[in-house]
Amino acid sequence: MDRLQEEGSGLVHGFLLSTVSSSRPTKTGTTHEPTGLDLAVKLHYLKAVYIYSAETARDLTVLHVKAPFFPVSDQVPWTIGRFMRHDSGRPYILCNDCGTRFVESHCDHTVEEWLRVPDRSIDESLVYHRPIGPELAFSPLVYIQMTRFKCGGLAFGLSWAHIIGDLFSLSHFFNLWTRALANEKIYCPTTSELERGFPNPNSTGKEPSSIKRVDPVGDLWVAPSNNKMTTYSFNVTVHDIQSHFPANGDEFEILSGILWKCIAKARGESEPVMITVIRSDPNGLKPRAVRNSQMISSVRVDFSVADANLEEIVKSIGEATDERFRIDEIAASDDGVSDFIVYGAKLTFVDLSEVDFYEAKIRETSPISVYCNVQGIGDDGAVVVLPAAEGEERVVTVTLPEDEMEKVQWELKKCGLITPLVNGE
Repeated sequence: MDRLQEEGSGLVHGFLLSTVSSSRPTKTGTTHEPTGLDLAVKLHYLKAVYIYSAETARDLTVLHVKAPFFPVSDQVPWTIGRFMRHDSGRPYILCNDCGTRFVESHCDHTVEEWLRVPDRSIDESLVYHRPIGPELAFSPLVYIQMTRFKCGGLAFGLSWAHIIGDLFSLSHFFNLWTRALANEKIYCPTTSELERGFPNPNSTGKEPSSIKRVDPVGDLWVAPSNNKMTTYSFNVTVHDIQSHFPANGDEFEILSGILWKCIAKARGESEPVMITVIRSDPNGLKPRAVRNSQMISSVRVDFSVADANLEEIVKSIGEATDERFRIDEIAASDDGVSDFIVYGAKLTFVDLSEVDFYEAKIRETSPISVYCNVQGIGDDGAVVVLPAAEGEERVVTVTLPEDEMEKVQWELKKCGLITPLVNGE
C-alpha cells in the first residue's frame, strides 16, 4: 500500500491507498464496449458522499468494509477493469480485474460537527479523485474513500467515471455493497445492445444542443474550462417551494425555474435562453443495471428568462426534448475520437429526486447525509437537486464560475429561496 504525503493542514488526513478487486477471476479477454452516450460523458466524473453515525458504523473495520466490494465487483467486472483503445482509437474496457482504488483517511471532527456546516459542498473533501489518464491502462475507474470521524462515524466518498454509468448506477452500486455487507445475495444484470439503445424521436439531424465539442484531450480525460468554478449547496423544503413559488410543475421543475431566472438576472445581457435537463429515464430497466440511461434533454426559449414569470419558465422545462439518440449517434460516429462535455455545455439542471440514496442502509440504518455532484462541469454551470435525509427536503448544489456565484446568491436571497427559507434571517 502507498501512503500519500500528508498536507498537515486539512481536516481530512492520513491517506492510505490500497486496491479492491473481484473475488474470482473474470474470463480472460472479457471486454466492455461503451455506447456513444457513454463516450459523450467520458470527461465527467460523479461524486457521492454517504455519512453514517458513530452508533451505526463505529465498530466497522477496514476489512469489514472492503470484503463486500469483492462480490459487487464480480457482478460488474467492467468497473474494476482498465481502458484500452482499439486500432480505430475507440476506447473500450478490458475486464482484467485490476481493481478499484480504496482510500483510508481520518477527520478531526465528529460527524455532528461536520454536519453543522450548512453548505454541504464541504463534503467534496471526502472524495478522493483522480482523472483517467494519461496512461489509460493504469487508471482506476472508481475511487472509494473511507473516512473515519473523531467520534467513530464513517463517510464513504465515491469518485466514479461517468463513462461506466450514471448517478443512478452509482447509487445502485453502493446499495449492492450495503446489501453484501448485510450478507444478502446480490445480483446486477447486464444489458443487451438493444437495451442500451435509445428511441429516435424524429430527429432533425442537427447536432444536439445539450453537448459541446471540445478540443481533443488525448488520453488525459479532463474537461477543459475557461473559468475557475466554485460550488455552493443549500437545503430547501418541498413545502416551501410549492407554497412560496406556486406554479404548475413538480418541485424539481419549479426549483430549476427559480434558479434559471436568478442566474439569468445575474448574467444580464448574456442570460442563458437554452438549458440542459438531466433526469431519470422514465422507461428505465428494472432491476437497475450499471449503465448510462439518464434522460438528457434540451430546452430553448424565445423570451427573456430574467423578465418572464415563473409559470412560463416552468412550462418550458416540462416540455424538454430528449436528445439521447442523437448524442449516442454523434459521439459514436468517429469511434469516440471526438471529445464532448455535457454538464455545463449549457446551463444544466440535474434531477436526482428519484434516486434511492437512503436505501444504502448499514445495520438497517440509512445514512444521515448524502451529497452528490459532478466533476468536470463546463463554464455555463450546473445545478444538482437530490433528496435530503428528511423526505420533504431537497439538497440543491450549484456550480458556477467563481465571479458569478455571489451575484446568484444575492438573487436567491432577493427571491426568498435561501432567505428566510434556509438561513432563517
